[in-house]
Amino acid sequence: MLLWGIGYATQDTLLKAVVAGVLPEGRRSLAFGLFYTGYGAGWLVGSVTTGLLYERSRVALVVFSVVVQLASLPVFLLAQGRSR
Repeated sequence: MLLWGIGYATQDTLLKAVVAGVLPEGRRSLAFGLFYTGYGAGWLVGSVTTGLLYERSRVALVVFSVVVQLASLPVFLLAQGRSR
């Protein structure tokens, strides 16, 4: 639980700083609204999926979690490349 809290707080702080640093002041509200809408929808879909998988097969849950984490790597690499 402690590690989850640290990870969430770090992510939340960094994402707010990145969005605020990239966009002009007048567009930040829309950007934050869109970001957190997508973030919440993703969290909901992921939570429902992991809950259903937990009921059926814990191995499938682990496989799903690993695959989704690995699928996110190209997004981070693309974002890193664009920031340079």
